[in-house]
Amino acid sequence: MAGISVGQMAPSFRLPSGQGPEVGLEDYRGRKHVIVWFTKGMACPFCRQQMSQLARAYEAFRARDAEILEVTNTPPERARVYVQKFALPFPYLCDPDFRVRRTWNLDARSHGVGYYARMMYLGMTMPKPATDYEGEKAKLSEMPSLLADEDMGFFIVDKQGIVRYALGGAYLTEAGMRTIPSNDEILRELERCQEPARAEQI
Repeated sequence: MAGISVGQMAPSFRLPSGQGPEVGLEDYRGRKHVIVWFTKGMACPFCRQQMSQLARAYEAFRARDAEILEVTNTPPERARVYVQKFALPFPYLCDPDFRVRRTWNLDARSHGVGYYARMMYLGMTMPKPATDYEGEKAKLSEMPSLLADEDMGFFIVDKQGIVRYALGGAYLTEAGMRTIPSNDEILRELERCQEPARAEQI
């Protein structure tokens, strides 16, 4: 898979958030497990659906000493609009230049014009998933990032900074849109974070 492997020390980062202050992975070291989730952000309706899923279980994650850091392609000024509109419960971080994404070895692929035309058509004709975050449409300036063929990443990092769960790869697969784990699966993985770290791939 693309990305960082289970058993590795998670690369540190610090990014501006839509909520205002900068947030760094190291801020939680020794205190909380961290779900580091790389997404296209609020411009993507499928990401909104997954945000809805995670928000519904957010208190259960917090009860297991966990925080979610959503790392998006959204510029800070646009992220502030989304955060004010939707009152997201977890930090919405801004990595518009893909600096942190590259550090986590998540890939992006270039294509010809035909690919992006097909993606635009698919986006316009595909049924939009139901989400809890309706009412704020993506701006035209967000379209290039939305159409980009890049990897998503979903990682669980324990309090010692070790990656304990890793899922990544292109958003679109032969089976359809790549999904994140269910909330029940995430909760099980957070329980496993109480055990000694094991160098195994998920």
